[in-house]
Amino acid sequence: MGERQNSNLQKRFKNGFFLAYPDKPLEGEERRIQNQRIFDAVKAVLTGILKREPTPDELLGCKPITKEKYL
Repeated sequence: MGERQNSNLQKRFKNGFFLAYPDKPLEGEERRIQNQRIFDAVKAVLTGILKREPTPDELLGCKPITKEKYL
């Protein structure tokens, strides 16, 4: 990682990560909403990396995403 990237990472996450786990698993509509939000977040990250919308095969993991292919 470059020096600028490293300092950016340190600045954003110097206090570490915070993970919160629910006491019991979500059910029904709450679980569907949570899964949709996770899917939207993953899709947004891939869109930022690829600089385009990821295909359904890329989202499902059926088609590998390699750095060399998109540079």
